[in-house]
Amino acid sequence: MLTDTEKSQLDKQGFTLLPDVIPPDDVGELRRSSMMLAADERASGRGAMYLDDRAQRVWNLVNKGEPFERAIQHPRILGAMEYLLGGDCTLSSFTVNIIGPGAPNGHLHIDYPLRLMPDPRPSFPLVANSVWLLDDFTLENGATRLVPGSHLRLEGGPEPEDNYDDEVQICGTKGSVLIVNGALWHGSSANRTDGDRVGLLGFFCRSFMKPQQDHLKLASNEVISRASPTLRRLLGFNSMPGATP
Repeated sequence: MLTDTEKSQLDKQGFTLLPDVIPPDDVGELRRSSMMLAADERASGRGAMYLDDRAQRVWNLVNKGEPFERAIQHPRILGAMEYLLGGDCTLSSFTVNIIGPGAPNGHLHIDYPLRLMPDPRPSFPLVANSVWLLDDFTLENGATRLVPGSHLRLEGGPEPEDNYDDEVQICGTKGSVLIVNGALWHGSSANRTDGDRVGLLGFFCRSFMKPQQDHLKLASNEVISRASPTLRRLLGFNSMPGATP
């Protein structure tokens, strides 16, 4: 599902931007649902706020509406993840990520659980992220920043407060999806506008790894009963130790 150029970008630079992956109607539906969920969680006191309370995450999206169930199975995105993580890769977490007006830079980081591993880390990808642009990502509203090629540095990681001369921001139009090797140094940038910058984060891992969220416990019986074979695999049904077919 990836072109040779996209594969080369992932191998050498650690990221690739897939333009116009999500149809406009789906982008609108996903954004509306995301903002409603975020507002409901803030109103109930359960809002997962960060970056000086100017940014918000909404977790466990597979369990929060059929549009998200359908979205996480997008074949173009899964093709990218399977290229990086193998054909049996699983979902680690699926979240809304809102960078609100006035949010400062997010710290550059490498993704869980890489920062907990001893050096040197494996040279092959263990985790990868898909950043779904539900708004245009611009230099002003918090477009993802990253250090190209930094996934090839197998020891250490970025210093949270440092800036790097080779850091870039990845801008794109809504409906595009940014694929990021989890070992790449990356983070959000400051939102200097008066509007929200909304995206989804579809985070994946190799099948033998413990995911960020335990979907087998979190997914409702209703979600599981209608799950396609692909979604069941992403939720972890094919990765249960000792399970028989």
